[in-house]
Amino acid sequence: MITDTIHSHLKDIQSTKVKSLISKATIIEPTDTLSHVISKIIKNNSYDVFYLKDKSVLSTNIRTLLNAKNIDAMKVESFLYPIPYVTQNDSVQKAANIITHYRIIGVVTAKQIIKLLSSKDNKWIKANLIYTQNPITIHSDESISNAKRIMTTKRIDHLPVLNQGKIKQVLTSYHILQSIMPSEKQGSKSMISRTEHALELKIGNTGSTRIPQCSPNDDLNKVINSMLKTDTTCCLVNLWDTLQGIITLRDILGLLASKLETQIP
Repeated sequence: MITDTIHSHLKDIQSTKVKSLISKATIIEPTDTLSHVISKIIKNNSYDVFYLKDKSVLSTNIRTLLNAKNIDAMKVESFLYPIPYVTQNDSVQKAANIITHYRIIGVVTAKQIIKLLSSKDNKWIKANLIYTQNPITIHSDESISNAKRIMTTKRIDHLPVLNQGKIKQVLTSYHILQSIMPSEKQGSKSMISRTEHALELKIGNTGSTRIPQCSPNDDLNKVINSMLKTDTTCCLVNLWDTLQGIITLRDILGLLASKLETQIP
């Protein structure tokens, strides 16, 4: 089976120790306000933030924070949840298993792992083996609030945006978080008002237009290299100018995860 062949091909990457992939994490305190946490996320260009509690690791991320009602007054504590973690001597496969379920572990990010994966000759692995077919899209005339609702209910972070029948950009949960982040100079009441107003605005041109695109028959190396070059977290899969699917970092990491569904220790 093709899945067996892929796992055999990536065996050396799976067994690599995560020690070489470690980078600095964004650390927060449970008493931090959501606006303070969001400011840290934007400043550090992070997706996840972490709090170390004794021997446990608590985390939250951009998509989770989109559920907040009052980012100025609310504390981040209620949005934190425990996540598994790895040690420096654990394998990339274990990291991929956890990231596939939780997106990130500690300070080993999905992007660091696909950089390692790009060193392999993956030209025989085609985009149509890993892409998510028929992705959910949204029209540019719809509200940011509706995009936020779709992302939180469907548990996705990428929404291709349609304008006159064509995909013009991709809206991410990060873009929404940026759009609702109030100015520090505003008072709490005006912050709430601005956030509510921002959510009711049309999507318009909000999002990234620098999203790489590929065909279903393009190889994995081309997909990875285009995502790394543009510093993006997804790639659109098109056939004859028609959107067929989307490839995200998590889709790629699925190739490195265990073949069998097992409980994460």
